[in-house]
Amino acid sequence: MVELVLSFFGNYLIEFMFCLLTGALVFRYAAYKHSKDDEAYYSRFTRELDTCVSEDKGKGVKVDDVESYLSNILGRVNEKLPTNSLRFSHNKNITGREAEDEDDARLSLGDYVGSKHGLIASIQAESAIFNVQVPPDFDELTDRIMNEDKNWTQLYGHIPIEGISRTIDILPSLFIVFGVFGTFIGIAMALPEIANIDFKNLEGSSENLTRFVINVAFSMKTSIVGILFNLILTFLNTFFPIQDMRFRTFKKVETSLQILWYHIQNDSKKDKDVFPQMLIVLKDILGRLDRIEKKDEKVNDKEAA
Repeated sequence: MVELVLSFFGNYLIEFMFCLLTGALVFRYAAYKHSKDDEAYYSRFTRELDTCVSEDKGKGVKVDDVESYLSNILGRVNEKLPTNSLRFSHNKNITGREAEDEDDARLSLGDYVGSKHGLIASIQAESAIFNVQVPPDFDELTDRIMNEDKNWTQLYGHIPIEGISRTIDILPSLFIVFGVFGTFIGIAMALPEIANIDFKNLEGSSENLTRFVINVAFSMKTSIVGILFNLILTFLNTFFPIQDMRFRTFKKVETSLQILWYHIQNDSKKDKDVFPQMLIVLKDILGRLDRIEKKDEKVNDKEAA
């Protein structure tokens, strides 16, 4: 088994590395473009949500019912968001309204979950969080909401983007490993040829010398190819990072959800009623303490008399 593996890589390691690089570049391009589309989509969402919150603050809108207000503001945001077909549309000749009508007409359950409707529904499903006065873990909240969007988590609806991104991040190191591996394979194949070389009759050992040189050259080539492929992917990962782009998008959504939560809590009638009630309770406690203190003073006066 080991000899079979060594034989395969001894003959096709460079070709294998080239195929691996080609596949990595194809998937990397697809994942990067997909993440750019996600960034544009969620940036639109956060911009519209922040705009609606600012408008409500400017108009002095009162939040009497958190769930109703949340449904209202998300409904306004929903109207301004592109549909799933516009999010990853390749047909530039279709207008926004036409694409939206066409998309709504044939929206399957899977499309619904991955469309703007699914995003809004995911936020509304977390409405209980906006009713609680204790700040939630916004990182966890955002993660739950965004993971419900299949376009955020999957490439072409099937391939996990996180898995692709992590694999591409470790590939530069793997190419170095493959290069070193090929070097050792080449040396391992070249050394036995030395034993077959008759140094007194070099002309008769020309075939052995040729195989020796070929194997040594193979070991050098694999190292060079490994370093070259490592540089290519390292350059792309450095200047066109996928994970950083997704992290920025995630943080944008998290910040918008924070703004929405604090806006609801600061403007909700329920929240404003808490402080007067607290004052009443505190006054009652102070009154009781005052009465207890006066009673203790009377007892002390009687004992002193």
